Amino acid sequence: MPQLEQVSVFTPLVIWSFISFGILLFLLKKFAFPPIMRMLEEREQKIAGDIQGAEDLKIEAEKLKRDFEAQLKTAHEKASTIVQLANDEARKIQEKTLGETQAKCRQMQKETEHEIQTSRNEILSEIRNYVSALTITSTEKILKRTLTDQDKKRLVDESIDEVVKSLEKQA
Repeated sequence: MPQLEQVSVFTPLVIWSFISFGILLFLLKKFAFPPIMRMLEEREQKIAGDIQGAEDLKIEAEKLKRDFEAQLKTAHEKASTIVQLANDEARKIQEKTLGETQAKCRQMQKETEHEIQTSRNEILSEIRNYVSALTITSTEKILKRTLTDQDKKRLVDESIDEVVKSLEKQA
């Protein structure tokens, strides 16, 4: 075989190739591999540090998120409390205003009833005076004589009682 014959011819070449490869390997191990290995270790440490930093940031972000949610919940509770207090205060003011208005209405009603009673009494007094004068005058004219005070009083009382009864029936 011709290929094997060439190997025997190139034996010194193979030996020198192994020697060259050995020297190259020695030089690489002595000068090239240590800086490459340091770079790889530094890169590995940097990546590990970045991963740890990212985990720390994630934990901190989750903590901040929990704190924010707690603050948000507290704010919602405070807002609900404020709204409830405002509603209660509005209800109290409404009830107070309603009570005051009702009290004023009752007071006005009492005052009006008092005024009506006073006016009624005044009108009845005027009617009494008018009826008594009219009754006395009419009776004197009918009888053509002067009545005594006792007769006048009896006549006036009877007339006034009749007029008051008729007025009360009409009212």
